[in-house]
Amino acid sequence: MEPILEPIPEPPAAPARSLRVIRPGNLTARWTTTFWLGWAGVAGGFISVWYSSRVTGLATWWLGPEAEPRSILVSLVPFVAPLGLCVLALSHRRWLPYFGIAGSGITAVIGAIDLGRIRGYGVIELVLAAAGLALSVASFAGMLRRDPTPAG
Repeated sequence: MEPILEPIPEPPAAPARSLRVIRPGNLTARWTTTFWLGWAGVAGGFISVWYSSRVTGLATWWLGPEAEPRSILVSLVPFVAPLGLCVLALSHRRWLPYFGIAGSGITAVIGAIDLGRIRGYGVIELVLAAAGLALSVASFAGMLRRDPTPAG
């Protein structure tokens, strides 16, 4: 007796991908990824400063001394600009390089305040701000300047 073979069902169709509308002022897909990964790296740098500050016992202005730490809202101030820029990039906002330049300015102010307290951490924070600025200026190369669709 021969086994009964059933036909193999067709594989399901791939779901239709939604295409995002790219307008002048948007970054290309790869530059958007580079932008948010770079600013996530800046946030990671601040995490390193936080950890190092707690290990060494040297308090940045936004953390405060270990015996009398600042409120959690003040402690999270350095993360607002980098993480906010990551969210803006992941939501494909326009004019990201300009927002990045503003975010690096905010980050530089945080570092400048620490220069008077803990010089080494202030310098690290200024280097993080400079890295964010360099990334933001470089991302102008990936910003669309005119409508990518040909006029009909």
